This record gives sequence, C-alpha cells and structure tokens, in this order.
Amino acid sequence: MRVVYLSQFPNMVGGGEYSLLDLMGNLPKSIEPVLVTPSEGVFTDKAKKKNIRHVTLPMPPLKQARFSTFSTWRKDIKALKPDILHANNSRAAFYAGVAGKQLGIPVIFHCRVSDPDGLMDTLLQRLVDMMICNSEAVAQRFVDFPKPAHVIYNGLPITPFPNLPNPLPSADQFVLFVGRITAEKQLEHALEVFGALATQDEGLHFVVVGGAGPEDEGYLQEVKDMFTNQDWFKRVHWLGFCHDVTKWYVHASTLILTSKHEGFGRVLVEAMAQATPVVAYAVGGVPEVFDDGVEGYLISPDDKQGMIEACSNIIDDHDLRHRLGQAGQQRAMQFSIDKHIAQMTAVYEDLTENNQ
Repeated sequence: MRVVYLSQFPNMVGGGEYSLLDLMGNLPKSIEPVLVTPSEGVFTDKAKKKNIRHVTLPMPPLKQARFSTFSTWRKDIKALKPDILHANNSRAAFYAGVAGKQLGIPVIFHCRVSDPDGLMDTLLQRLVDMMICNSEAVAQRFVDFPKPAHVIYNGLPITPFPNLPNPLPSADQFVLFVGRITAEKQLEHALEVFGALATQDEGLHFVVVGGAGPEDEGYLQEVKDMFTNQDWFKRVHWLGFCHDVTKWYVHASTLILTSKHEGFGRVLVEAMAQATPVVAYAVGGVPEVFDDGVEGYLISPDDKQGMIEACSNIIDDHDLRHRLGQAGQQRAMQFSIDKHIAQMTAVYEDLTENNQ
C-alpha cells in the first residue's frame, strides 16, 4: 500500500509536523510513505533522513490558484500511484480532496487544530472521505457537520532516559517551557509565573526551548522587554530551537504550558515520558492528556496565581514531584507510537477495502 502524505508546510511549524514524521517513520513495511510539500525545508530534510521519499508540488493559497494548478496537480498525484491521500492541514486537504474526487482515491484530512475554518470546513466535509482529529476537543470543530470526525490521539516514541547528565549543572532546579514562540503560547504568562517563583527561590532557573519564526520575532522581543529589568531575568536561559529536548525534560522540576489553545499538547507527553510533572492551562485537548492532581495540575485558563501555587508545590515537595512523575510515565504509554500506528493502519486498510 502506498500512502501519500501532504503538508502545506515544508518546515517544522509545530507539533503537527513532528507527529506526522513519527507516523511516516514508523509504518509497517507493508505501507510505503511518500511526502508531498510545496517546497524544501527542515521538515522535508528530516523526512529524507528517515528514507521517506519526497516530492515537491505547488500548493498556492486558494485565492492564487488557477484551473491549470489543479489540472497539473491531478496529473502529478496520479503519477505517484497512491492508494490513499493523507493530508496534514486544511489547504493540503483541499488540494488532495479535489484530486482524490477526480481520481477515485480515498482522502483523509488529519486535523490538529480546534479553530474553525469557515467555508473551508464545509468544503472539506464534501471533499474528503474521512476526518481524523488528534483530540475530542478538536473533533468539536466538526460537531455540527453530517460527517463525523474520528479521534486518534497523536503517537510518540516513548523512551525514558533517566541517566542523562544535567544540561544545567549550575541550577539545582529549573522550570521548563517548550514550544514555538508565538502569541498563542503566551510566553509572558510563563515568565510572570517564573518571576513569582524566582523571588521565593533564588536558586531556581527558567529554561525556554523554542524559536520564533520571522513573523513572531517582534512578539518575542516585546516579551523580553517586559521583564528585562527584573533581577530574576538573569536566570532565564533562551535556548532557541533544539533538535533534542530530552535532556531538558529529564532534569526539569516541572514543565509549564500557558497556551491559549492546544489541539493536543505534544510537549506534555514528551515531559511525562521522562517522569517530569506538568502544569498547564486546561484548554483544548490538554485535559485529555493528563488528569489533574495525578500526573500534574490543570489550571483554569489565565489563572497565573493558580499556576504559581501548583509549581511551587511541585518544586518544594520532592515526594510529590516523584509521585507525579512516576504516574506521568505510566500515562505517557497511552500515547505510544505503536498504538497510534496500529490505529492508523486499521484506518488505511478499511479505506482501501471499501474503495475496491
């Protein structure tokens, strides 16, 4: 079986690209993946390193597309001889849906974002054969549509690394933030939380892992300017984009997630897999990833004082931190890549059988 995966992003925009890489890179030998993007980038480079075939096809915004664009698309997709088209975002799903309808090829729209997309959602309902969402919260985006959305949680390689050396030996404890730096992630909330914690503990540090794209560099600078005069700001470590965050998860006292919206919350599972307690705003799919008081703490959106108190409890209580971390490792296994692959393989087999 050949599955052609389509993404409008050639670079690593967020967790969706990492999740798609994990899927493509762990398929059984009976399934051949082919990745289609509009250009080359970090995402496509990572796919090639996993020996995944890559093809470049244009995916201009729909307002810029011409009839000839879709005609060429249909021809090029047909040449790939796919059994299934699997799109990772809305624009890619539209192109795949048009080609799939014309060629009689089943199309999957893998939705990882809870924000509705208006007319595009209506069109995709008609064009695709199946919608897969990475959480119940994301599936609510399509609750009023006739075609149901199927929930399959993201899968991650779950490998604990407890013996990695501390990457920040100057700090006995540090709080960790991992994510692409955008206004959606509300990094300023995380820094306010750390500022309150840092005044109570002069040895506590804060590590920020994640970079800002060109469109978000202004936001990042604004956030830094808000706190640069604070004494504790010298204990903030800006690492930018990191290829491997594992060592930081292993030694962090806690991971905090202050997002406005989260379709799933991949970094939560990554942290829990390394026995790191998590504290996060209870938005989107986050409450589906862990239970309040069991693997970490769910905080009402924008309740910075609640997040301060939860983090303080974890930092000050070694036994609590250990208990939450051990429970988190067990919970993380529910989001293993093996489970995800088994579910996705079953979907592919059903679609191809029904299409014969």
